[in-house]
Amino acid sequence: MTDSHSVYRAIPPPEPLRPFIRSLWVYDSYRPEHLVDRVLPTGTLEIVIPLGGKRLSWTEPTGRDGTCRTALVSGPRQSAFDVPTAPQARLVGAHFHPGGAWPLFGLPMDALTDQHHPLDDLLGASARDLVERIDGAATNMERLATLSAYFLDRARACRASHAAVTATVRRAARGFTEGAIAVEVAASGLSHRRFIELFRREVGLTPRDFLRVQRFQRALDIAARSGRAGADLAYAAGYSDQSHWILECRKHSGLTPRELLARQRGARPIPPAERGQMLPIR
Repeated sequence: MTDSHSVYRAIPPPEPLRPFIRSLWVYDSYRPEHLVDRVLPTGTLEIVIPLGGKRLSWTEPTGRDGTCRTALVSGPRQSAFDVPTAPQARLVGAHFHPGGAWPLFGLPMDALTDQHHPLDDLLGASARDLVERIDGAATNMERLATLSAYFLDRARACRASHAAVTATVRRAARGFTEGAIAVEVAASGLSHRRFIELFRREVGLTPRDFLRVQRFQRALDIAARSGRAGADLAYAAGYSDQSHWILECRKHSGLTPRELLARQRGARPIPPAERGQMLPIR
């Protein structure tokens, strides 16, 4: 998705932040030919900071639009949203692990689900100062270092994630199924209701919805690596049949599998682990 003149760099965070943040990234001179990207759900929280006074904007599946001139928090999602490419020319951001933002933010993630919020609305004046320092930095590496230092400071007083939530998230990445949730709940000693409350608080989605997003991502990964499609892809990803895959694909992307996979094949993608997962949409 980047052109030959774009600068895209992602780095792992310092060791103390690695349980929470998967990567810090910077994006410079992104000027693709297409006008709109569709951001697919990954079940994670993202922070995107525009540089040079640009205003970020987005459109929800409902058609509702939003704008933000400062650091933007995109909460954990089940559905895709669209963003115009023009304001994205220069950005800095952080890609969290599922459940990784809760210890650093100290806010219930289910209050942010499928929503966008300015970072300073959530974390106050320190977030406004962060954006000013990042925008004023001389180099991209200085910008990434500034963002890293901000979260290192917050990590000194962070909360501990519940072990049962962390275990479920890790197993989901390895193909954990809905039927195995009851086993995880029993092993935790929690009631089913309490487990779901904790999971929603820390991850932002119910366990079932989180696993559905992970299965959708697994289908995209299998398609990208193997070229599979149709019923073959559906079964490989863990769907009950092709109809199930079609329904879930529409729910998460707003596209049919044929439309989605065609756009996936035609894109020059940013690694999906770094900045959500984006497809050119028009």
